[in-house]
Amino acid sequence: MKNTKYANIRGVIHARGGSVRLPLKNIKRLCGKPLISYMIKAALESRLLGRVIVSTDHPKIKAAALKYGGEVPFSRPENISGDCASTLVTQHAAYFIEKKEGKKIDIIVTLQPTSPFCKGSDIDECIKLLLRNKNLGSVFSAVEITEYPEWMFTLKGRNKAEPYIPGRWNGKRALRRYLNKMVVPNGAIYATRRDNLFKENALITKMTAAYLMPRERSVDIDEKLDFEFAEFMAKKRKL
Repeated sequence: MKNTKYANIRGVIHARGGSVRLPLKNIKRLCGKPLISYMIKAALESRLLGRVIVSTDHPKIKAAALKYGGEVPFSRPENISGDCASTLVTQHAAYFIEKKEGKKIDIIVTLQPTSPFCKGSDIDECIKLLLRNKNLGSVFSAVEITEYPEWMFTLKGRNKAEPYIPGRWNGKRALRRYLNKMVVPNGAIYATRRDNLFKENALITKMTAAYLMPRERSVDIDEKLDFEFAEFMAKKRKL
């Protein structure tokens, strides 16, 4: 456990073994190191996280996490080891930590190993934003979108397409400079107040804020193409 004045802030890295599109992606080698090692490094570099654990159901992921400095104090129960809601995994980790440490957590930070370019400073900025704003229940890392709903179509049947936002579509109906900035969670970080996590059963709560990360560091690996792009970016950044 780190010696930090924010000792009631904890983190959990989600790393299940089951992945349909990219089997065992959390330990797939990215520039010679298992994918999970990058998020472990970021978590250890955070100055505000008092302790970070890895929640996994797979022995190979556990071994890789331990090798790179991760703490794996339990095997994730079978009932939350499938394709279940991330909220349940974080709640389980929070209960475990509180029982072992004998005190209540204030903030728990959910981290995803599929975001290898996340930095410790990104984690800290999310936490700082939450600490500064008492009315917020959560803060999540995000990236600005490049394709707006005003430009999109909904497919009806095989080929029929209708504007997602009803009305006549005439070229790109709204130029980017006239549209509000829009963001989407990039999957890396979810900092949630403990009480809101359990009251709302959500990582992103009703009162929330976004911490914007640059597109080049918002890679979220879900399938093979994502991984190939991450490899390209990692080599370019000389990770």
